[in-house]
Amino acid sequence: MSAVSEPLVLGTRGSDLALRQANSVRSRLEAAGYRATLTTISTRGDESTDTPISEIGDEAVFTKELDRALLQGDVDLAVHSLKDIPSRVPSGIALAAIGEREDPRDAFVAHPSFEGHLHDLPQGAPVATASLRRTAQLQAWRPDLEVVPVRGNVDSRLEKLRRSDWAGMVLAVAGLVRLGLSMHIRDRIDPARMIPAVGQGALGIACREDNDALRRLLAETLHHDATGRAVTAERAFLREVGGGCQVPLGAWAHLEEDALVLDACIAALDGEEYYRDQRRCAPDDGADTGRDLARDLLERGGDHILDEVLGDRRHEPSGSPFNA
Repeated sequence: MSAVSEPLVLGTRGSDLALRQANSVRSRLEAAGYRATLTTISTRGDESTDTPISEIGDEAVFTKELDRALLQGDVDLAVHSLKDIPSRVPSGIALAAIGEREDPRDAFVAHPSFEGHLHDLPQGAPVATASLRRTAQLQAWRPDLEVVPVRGNVDSRLEKLRRSDWAGMVLAVAGLVRLGLSMHIRDRIDPARMIPAVGQGALGIACREDNDALRRLLAETLHHDATGRAVTAERAFLREVGGGCQVPLGAWAHLEEDALVLDACIAALDGEEYYRDQRRCAPDDGADTGRDLARDLLERGGDHILDEVLGDRRHEPSGSPFNA
């Protein structure tokens, strides 16, 4: 095995959250004795802030430019929020390590003038979110709520909330915690009410597939086995369903003693159709279980929801940074 060249060049998006996550990876590498530097790369998702992610029509909206930088040799590794990584990584790239997961749940952040909790929302209250998954599950739970779309990084969304007439907003717990903003969390939403996004709270560290030395280093230094087993099941579910963030679906797996438990759903945006189930399996059987659960939910009615949401885009290729 060849040696790893130093300093390692670590690619990341430029948001505060992305930089915090990338710096945590750099610190781990440096603690293991490897010098690393950061380089920031702007993605289409960062630049198209006025367009809902679901309308951009690209699973790799936050990863494509980083993938290109990897393949061209401009960076040695890239750090992503795992939920941003397409269900199929591009040819030539390896998902070398999965970082330990932060709390995967969603958070209800209340407007400063609203003193209640999520269950206290009044009839017809406006609630903001950037996610189709959250929209669908909110509407399935409370069809009276007015769900308002919002884009931007965490800080800008919190500022939009402060200046709005919304009752609150739903964000990822992990992002708020990593940014030191957990004081804004009014409720950590039970997955029994809202299933998290695939990979939510975990980090994905990618490198070139042919760099065996770096792949081994990243796996030995950064990979968290329990998180890796859980997200393997979640990503298998996502891959079988297809569509990524363009589809209102959720999947969350976790270890309970000697079993892996996977909860997943596919929901219509208005919440009227909501297909959800749970599976238990041996920890090593997550991929097969994720695929089986996806097929089951598709057969129950999820297939119809995908046709309604995606239309002609459903069967377009995805995953490669060079498809579009």
